[in-house]
Amino acid sequence: MSKYFMNDSELQELEQLMMLVPNFSPRGRGIIVVHGFGKVDAQEKEEEVLPNLPEQFRFDLDIECLKSNGRGASYDRFISSCFHECKSHRLQSRLEHLIRNCAGDFFISQSHRGRFGSVCRLQEIPVENRSPIHLAVLFLLSADDKLWSAAKDHVYADSFDFKKMNLSGINTDGYAIYQMAKTIYTAKEYIRLDEIADKFLIGDQAFKAIIHSILIAKYRAAVFQVKFK
Repeated sequence: MSKYFMNDSELQELEQLMMLVPNFSPRGRGIIVVHGFGKVDAQEKEEEVLPNLPEQFRFDLDIECLKSNGRGASYDRFISSCFHECKSHRLQSRLEHLIRNCAGDFFISQSHRGRFGSVCRLQEIPVENRSPIHLAVLFLLSADDKLWSAAKDHVYADSFDFKKMNLSGINTDGYAIYQMAKTIYTAKEYIRLDEIADKFLIGDQAFKAIIHSILIAKYRAAVFQVKFK
């Protein structure tokens, strides 16, 4: 007899995920970060999402700087401009800590950079020509060692098969990163901003990966030119 009550139903995956990792509650419809993504091609996704990006993620001066002369925009400017209208004190506190302690690499480790770069090279699509949503999800899935082991065979040039990713043995940080990837890809809320802001729930490296993925989803490959002080 199956240990899952929801076996062979649409809720089986959710039940399995809830049993694997503690501290996360089931999610309803999405309100976080990026909107307008379903089972449509990349061009349709771009056209649908751009007019609907939340006002709190406005960004002007540094993006124009990048377009006009190619100089890297400052890291603290990227962060503060993206999140300046978020009212959560805990989130702002974590963002300030991230800015102060960022060691000068947009990726969370050399392994992360290597995995992300390898996939981009193998798929032979320049990052500048990629959907920002695809880049953001790939950035997240390649950030954590165990998560990448579960995800790597289900990453395609134009899609991700989350249902086939076996999360057995993943830790809370890896699970949070996975939930953020699903949130960006599907525009349904699998993780909340108050959870992202909770330093006792999500570690600093996972937090960094999540915040940087939001920047990628919003500002495309331009964020990889970020200038660290």
